[in-house]
Amino acid sequence: MSSVELLSRFDSFLEEKKSNGSKIIAFLAHDNIPIELLEAAGFTPLPLIFAGNDELMDASHTYLPPSTCSYAQSCIGYFSSAPRMYEFLNLADYILLSNHCVSNICVSEVISDNFNLDRLDFYVSYTRNSNALKYYKIELNHLKKKIEDITRERIPDYKIKENIIRRNDFKKKVEEVSKLNIMGSEKLKMYQEAMLFGPEIQPEIEQFIETHRNTSQSKNNSKKIIFTGCSIFIGDYLIDLIEEIGGNIILFDTWIGNNYYSQTFSDKILNSIDDPMELLTNRFENNVYGDHCVPNSLENKIIFIENYVNDYHKKFGNKLGVINHIIKFCDHFSLFQSAFKERLQERGVQVLNLERDYSRSIRGQLSTRIEAFMEMI
Repeated sequence: MSSVELLSRFDSFLEEKKSNGSKIIAFLAHDNIPIELLEAAGFTPLPLIFAGNDELMDASHTYLPPSTCSYAQSCIGYFSSAPRMYEFLNLADYILLSNHCVSNICVSEVISDNFNLDRLDFYVSYTRNSNALKYYKIELNHLKKKIEDITRERIPDYKIKENIIRRNDFKKKVEEVSKLNIMGSEKLKMYQEAMLFGPEIQPEIEQFIETHRNTSQSKNNSKKIIFTGCSIFIGDYLIDLIEEIGGNIILFDTWIGNNYYSQTFSDKILNSIDDPMELLTNRFENNVYGDHCVPNSLENKIIFIENYVNDYHKKFGNKLGVINHIIKFCDHFSLFQSAFKERLQERGVQVLNLERDYSRSIRGQLSTRIEAFMEMI
């Protein structure tokens, strides 16, 4: 399915939800948003996972300076220039502001103030101590109360837990896609679809898994890559470029990918904790690989990647390279890129720090850098 077909289908999906009385709530990339709480209230989540280009970034400069994260610029560009394929953004009723980063806050405020979207706030601690967990639970309850004030209906605990279990089963199914022996671009499309449509497309994902379950390990000479850092959003050409040069992404260690489907509960936890807010707080506590700045997050990610590389080498005999994707002016990843590369290369893992924006003019430069990296692996 092409991006055009996917977006057209998503437009119809949101139109149907809207006609059935559901409120649409948009939010920027964030792996600590309690989507299950939103769904339990009858809201339809709209993750802003769409990539930009020069025109979209330029369209944002009326509201924020060019030194803003390129992804954030693009989010504003979609609302301000309203490309035809993205008219479904006009269906959004609310935007959920969270403090994932400074750009997240600024962009959510700009979109709310200028494009007729009411705003809900949800703040997340940057630590994982006992006070941080208490604070996260307080924020969950505040958000629940705000939503109940909007809908004028109480959100029962059982309904939140039903959605937690439903999403949990769905994520486990999405994780099976990561184990298929197919090209990374095919996996990425399924991850993106999963994040847009949620559990309603589980039968489609199950069919996709069955179709590709017996695909043999690729015998071609493609260089196997772990892709980490900033996510690849719908409309971005970078993965196609990597595959054209001879690379294949076997693991997306990003929000759209491993950070999404790995955050699941065991049956033991689901059976032992009845309070859905405790469950959501438990997930937040254990989200130690995400790109949110938590203590030891960098070291945790390095250890995770090193173990994955070693396990893959033992199983298949292939060496893996790592592309650390950094969207220009994204403070989360740019601050740590040197230490990330240095520590992994000390462990014998080749790393390419690839910092870029969405400009089409740099495609040639990216191609040259990626091709040189492939030759090193």
